[in-house]
Amino acid sequence: MPRRPAAALATSGEVLRLIRSGEAVTRSDIGRVTGLSRPAVSLRVSELLERNLVVEDSEGPSTGGRPPTRLVFNASGGVVLVGSLGASRAQIAVCDLGGEVLASAGLAVDVEEGPDVVLPLVMETWSELLGDDLAAPVRGVGLGVPATVEFAAGRTESTRIMASWTGVAIPPIIAERFPVPVFLDNDVNVIAIGEHREVYAGQADDLLFIKVSTRIGSGVIAGGEILRGALGAAGEIGHIPVRDGGGVLCRCGNIDCVDSVASGTAILRDLRALGYEVKTLDDVVGLVRSGDARTMTVVRNAARMLGEVVASAVNLLNPSVVVLGGDVAETFQPLVSGVREVVHRRSTALATRNLRIERSRLGPEAGIAGCAHMVLDHILSPEAVDASWRRPARAIRSLA
Repeated sequence: MPRRPAAALATSGEVLRLIRSGEAVTRSDIGRVTGLSRPAVSLRVSELLERNLVVEDSEGPSTGGRPPTRLVFNASGGVVLVGSLGASRAQIAVCDLGGEVLASAGLAVDVEEGPDVVLPLVMETWSELLGDDLAAPVRGVGLGVPATVEFAAGRTESTRIMASWTGVAIPPIIAERFPVPVFLDNDVNVIAIGEHREVYAGQADDLLFIKVSTRIGSGVIAGGEILRGALGAAGEIGHIPVRDGGGVLCRCGNIDCVDSVASGTAILRDLRALGYEVKTLDDVVGLVRSGDARTMTVVRNAARMLGEVVASAVNLLNPSVVVLGGDVAETFQPLVSGVREVVHRRSTALATRNLRIERSRLGPEAGIAGCAHMVLDHILSPEAVDASWRRPARAIRSLA
């Protein structure tokens, strides 16, 4: 039986994909699945072993004679540096190539101080976390920032919000210190990726994540992939205006954006206007738990306005699950209940027939997980693995 002409196209990167997925875990499996000759399989496996992306592990099942040696993806063959920045806090971590956190730290930051202050702090934290114990090579970096990001260019675009970050190409700055591929995305996008891949993978390919914290933002998973839009501006739910917002000026320059009337910042502002001495959301939590009537009214009003915007998004996107995360959503059950009530009342019957509206299960860890997946999906893709290998392609194809 003649070999398939496509066999020569099964590159080292594609062989790694087969090993990582478990579709082919021995040399004979690889030959059977790809149609490659034994010398071609041997060459590709040798390349992966040499680069420490694969190791030979326990022996596979035998069908008679000597059992075949299993090939296993080597998650300890490198590390990725990840960081999820919020308006006032950041989660920084070092992960292995399987996305497992090896070391992490939380930082208090003020993104309004600008990239010249925040980025050196983040990079210094990565260096401290790497220390002397993590000897594996750094293979990639991923960062989420609370700003609109032009993903392909790795550039922040925020003309009024985070003005000092506007037009800054962040990957080259980080690559000067860590000369590896660097990926940048909006903070809520990476959180949405983390929630989907760690909690809902295989259950929900269409997911809407809403972050309700100091600010409000969203990330959209459509067909199992993050939806960024043409330039990376998809998901800016925080700047959709609401009815009866009271004429509040938003940081973006418009009036009554849901971010300006239903975020944690808005709740604190409205309570202070009523005479409450609240400094943080923890103060609000105490009032909610005590059953304070006026505080409950403020929280429920925020839930109503947020729910109207989420209902419109549900009608437009028809997700199977809406995940509410961030400090406010994770702390205030009345807000989650209020959003759920409005969405089911204002969205179409078909869009809400099987819709689940849930609080985040990962909490602050979602951003770290999402950044890790963002980086690993790129640097371990067949195309990236092959592009980083210096051996001429013709030398590989000659053995197919």
